[in-house]
Amino acid sequence: MSAHSLPFDPAPTIQPFHPRWVPAGGATSVRTGIYLDVVTIPGTLGQQIADQLIQLFDCHPGGIYLNADAELVHFAAEPKTTNQFRWPPGIGHYGEAGTLSVEVPALDCAPFPWSWLSLPTHRREFVDCQTIHALVRHEDRQVPAPLHRSRALGARGQRTTTTGAAQPQPHCRGNRPTP
Repeated sequence: MSAHSLPFDPAPTIQPFHPRWVPAGGATSVRTGIYLDVVTIPGTLGQQIADQLIQLFDCHPGGIYLNADAELVHFAAEPKTTNQFRWPPGIGHYGEAGTLSVEVPALDCAPFPWSWLSLPTHRREFVDCQTIHALVRHEDRQVPAPLHRSRALGARGQRTTTTGAAQPQPHCRGNRPTP
């Protein structure tokens, strides 16, 4: 090897995208309206909307995370966008009008009950708020109350059948952290 050549590295280091609003570890409170806005959708409707967004945006709709204890799906939206829409009852939206803090889990070491359904990427850091709103309005039904934990979500956030058997969630390769 010459003095001017660098050694060949067969496994180059890939730098994952890590937005400013996501903590390095654990979960932390982040102010809405400044770093991000958040739309929360309860129960199975939240899971259905997340699945539709993942399909619509070719596995990369932006940041979507789940709180299994509260049975809430959180959709990270661009700052100052959620208050541009009228949301149906039962849908939470947190943005500039009433700046609050929301919990955000770390990307690769989220503590229970948090888990990521879709990671933020360079291409799509945030979920498009207008698309979330359109999907929620398209459902044209009342937002269901969260189901009893044993029927809606398993211990690690996976969906269960009425008998309690876990069903795999649809996902895209490379979009969700491996357990």
